[in-house]
Amino acid sequence: MKKNLFILSSILTTGLLLAACGSTNTTDQETEPTPEDAAEEVVQEETDDSTPATDAAEPEGTLTQSDGQNFEMHVLEGYELTAEEPKKDSLYVKDHPAVFMRIETFTPEETDFATAEETMIQTLQAVSPDEEAVEVTDFDGSGYTQSTAWKVPSSEGSVTGLVYEKDDLLVRLTIFDDSTVNATEEFLAMGKTIKAKAQ
Repeated sequence: MKKNLFILSSILTTGLLLAACGSTNTTDQETEPTPEDAAEEVVQEETDDSTPATDAAEPEGTLTQSDGQNFEMHVLEGYELTAEEPKKDSLYVKDHPAVFMRIETFTPEETDFATAEETMIQTLQAVSPDEEAVEVTDFDGSGYTQSTAWKVPSSEGSVTGLVYEKDDLLVRLTIFDDSTVNATEEFLAMGKTIKAKAQ
């Protein structure tokens, strides 16, 4: 009899142990995350969102202020900005000073867009009297209130004129490029960074 009771109690004890083991496994799978686990998830979420998307990348080059006009711009390495004459600056290629971009800026009170465009086209025609200035149709005018670009071939390469209005600043650019240098695209990229000096 005692032997039967011992066997019965052994079976019950084993059954309870097995049930307890089974419930422990189930409980482990269904338990709430520990505070440490929750902290890891929060840190992971913050890390994923910590780099906000930007609309535009910071322009390349060194931020440089004009000595004679009320503008600043980013100047790429290998170029230099200097005052050419009153109300005109020159941004030129250091190794090829004949390759340069003339920069003129105006307030809305000084001139309007149509007048600036007309003057720019006349300048291009004066550079190459035998050639007809043509409008650059693939020019990217995004970011400007209004803009126009014209081009004329020259004996050395090309002359490109650009007029744009942005943030109450009217800008007229004239690019004198050489076919051996081909700096027009970089000039245009730097020209896009022109803005009124920070007050």
